[in-house]
Amino acid sequence: MIYSEPKDWRDLQNKVCLLLSQCGFKAETEKTIKTPRGEVEIDVYAIDPRSIDRISYVIECKNWSNPVNQSVIHAFTTVMNETGSNIGYLVSKVGFQRGAISYTDHTNIRLFTFVDLQKHYYKSWMVNFFAPQLEESVERCNLYTEPYNSTRDRAVDSLNDDSRNAYINLVDKYGRFIVTLEMMAIGINYMMKVRTDEDYTAIDWTKFFDECDKIGLHLTGLSLYDVLLKLEDKLRTILKSK
Repeated sequence: MIYSEPKDWRDLQNKVCLLLSQCGFKAETEKTIKTPRGEVEIDVYAIDPRSIDRISYVIECKNWSNPVNQSVIHAFTTVMNETGSNIGYLVSKVGFQRGAISYTDHTNIRLFTFVDLQKHYYKSWMVNFFAPQLEESVERCNLYTEPYNSTRDRAVDSLNDDSRNAYINLVDKYGRFIVTLEMMAIGINYMMKVRTDEDYTAIDWTKFFDECDKIGLHLTGLSLYDVLLKLEDKLRTILKSK
């Protein structure tokens, strides 16, 4: 999935906030909102600035070991009504009791486990965060790997033999890796915006991870967010090696 499993309730709400922020929302944790009955603190509050009416979301996170019951939904409904929010999310570690699920039918309250919430925003996260971040990081390396660049070629020709050989060795070792990352970033943007009916949560990353293993970058078992951080760190290391 996008993130590793939350360690505790605070980690859960922070990751929910991070997910929405990286998808383009303006989100914050533990926001205090005034209501007719006084102030209430919202676990995560978010606004979608891309919507015409700036749709607002209130999110309550429950890192409980038991399914959330209906009484929690009742209390959450009151908070939603009093804050005037448009949509409510309840995010549970393990799920919801049957009564809680049936109570939210035909309402503007959505129930998610943290895994389900990540699936719900997977495509948005990939298009709005993962692919742009990866493309930006790779772009700094393209100068050294693109097939034709006269300025780069003249600079390489001016190097002494040792430096030129070191550069050539770096390109031989990492050139294919960098081109693969660039095509991945471009492909994600294209495919997810055009082929909207695909289930992208079912992508098999095994072959890509196997290729990364060949250059000493071990990504198997990591969340996609941690994969991105590792890739960005590797690209910075490659640039420093030049």
